[in-house]
Amino acid sequence: MRPDIIAEIIFMVAILLAIVSLIIFGIILKRLLTLIGGKGIWIFPIIGSIFLIAVAGFHIYRMIFYFPLLSVAGPGDLFDLIVGSLRLARYESFLFLGAGLFPLIGGVLYYSASSK
Repeated sequence: MRPDIIAEIIFMVAILLAIVSLIIFGIILKRLLTLIGGKGIWIFPIIGSIFLIAVAGFHIYRMIFYFPLLSVAGPGDLFDLIVGSLRLARYESFLFLGAGLFPLIGGVLYYSASSK
């Protein structure tokens, strides 16, 4: 199995842009919270960016370790490699879910705090 290098580069650039935008969102939220006297909500987008960093790490590990082995694996090793690769893909999916949920929670908490 050979990874599509162009698609993987675009995926990593998108992940990096999302990480930077979540960090900027957290910084802006921190400044806005000083205006309304709120605290601590700004950490949610930062946690989301940390989850995205973990997603990138899992994905790079899967590309470097599993994809080359899948292309040369024999019938005895193929099943274990596929199961291991899918297990990492499951962790990636949960981390993506966390990367989406934490900024959403931060946004909802800020909205409710600023709407009072």
